[in-house]
Amino acid sequence: MRPTVVLVAATALLCGCQSAAELEQAAAAARIEDCKAAGFAEGSDAFRLCLLIKRTDERIERVERRIDFLDAELSRLSTFGWWRRWPP
Repeated sequence: MRPTVVLVAATALLCGCQSAAELEQAAAAARIEDCKAAGFAEGSDAFRLCLLIKRTDERIERVERRIDFLDAELSRLSTFGWWRRWPP
């Protein structure tokens, strides 16, 4: 096997081994670093607002991905029978 294929496979396996708590901790650390990089002082109201906005943006992205998935499924199913939308 090629070394890059092995590296990608190993990375995928290791990412799958992380628990939900570890992933949330990594995401929280990334949010904190993003807010610090934006120039907010840790512990200030603006810093807490930055963290809140980052978490809200992540939730919105998850909802949008779910809506896109559901829309794709409905589009696929709507081509059959009376579910079909006209015109396509």
